[in-house]
Amino acid sequence: MLTHLLSQQSAWARWMAFLLAFGLLVGLSPLTPYTTTEGIPITLQSMLVVFLPILLGWKIGLAAVVTYLIVGGMGAPVFSYGTFGWERFTGSSGGFLLAFPIAAVLSGYAMEQWQHSKSVLIGALLMFAGQFIILGLGLFWYHAIIPVEEGMMASVERLMPGLLIKTAFGGLALVLIQRLASATIRLNEVSQPPTDT
Repeated sequence: MLTHLLSQQSAWARWMAFLLAFGLLVGLSPLTPYTTTEGIPITLQSMLVVFLPILLGWKIGLAAVVTYLIVGGMGAPVFSYGTFGWERFTGSSGGFLLAFPIAAVLSGYAMEQWQHSKSVLIGALLMFAGQFIILGLGLFWYHAIIPVEEGMMASVERLMPGLLIKTAFGGLALVLIQRLASATIRLNEVSQPPTDT
């Protein structure tokens, strides 16, 4: 949504956008407000992983997500419950983590294709689709590693309310950010003196 605006800015503005995205991932992802009975944490990770590329573009979003995964793998406590380490990529949560870059690219790239529509609804739908990709790939991996009686569809149905709540939360954030960006652009256009031609 802000991709076009960022592309008109200098390199330092894009660098600051990357640092902001990375900071949000590092700061908010370890928070785990809810855990399922099987031990699957419900965090803001999946929402942020698709929200940031939708907002800032797939390149900045993907760079932040990959950097976040590398930092977590190297030992920073940035994954759910403040966990870390490369073993997280091969354990039961590995499918979710490995799906992050895929969802980031797909959601961010798709939003860039529709960026001229300025539709928050498209952003919310892409946010849902990106999180659903993470959920599907993550659960497939989880069920392959840990034998559970619950089937895939039952797991998806049980986790769907959380996904919908995160999508609604992200959609509201997109609305607020779009309105702030539009107001800032209008204010800048009004404050610039007319040029003689």
